Amino acid sequence: RTLTLGSVRVIPFSAGPHKAASSGQLTILEFPEVGTASPEPTTIYCENLTGALYLDKLTEVETYESIWSELEEVALDQSPSDDLIGTIIKEL
Repeated sequence: RTLTLGSVRVIPFSAGPHKAASSGQLTILEFPEVGTASPEPTTIYCENLTGALYLDKLTEVETYESIWSELEEVALDQSPSDDLIGTIIKEL
């Protein structure tokens, strides 16, 4: 993934609607190999008002990974995101 710890990238309104708008909050959990043990499968964690889902079927993971890829494509890079956030803060 290209998002680094502590970074924020902005999706401008001009990007229009995207799949993530209807998917809600999601976290992609990837587990490292430890010794000779097989890692746990990539798991999608989705939290909602009444609970949470852990999705690890290949088709589910692929669906959410495609949503993540779309977000990466439409989001501004780090520097333009920082500039836009700064501009909005100044306007407040």
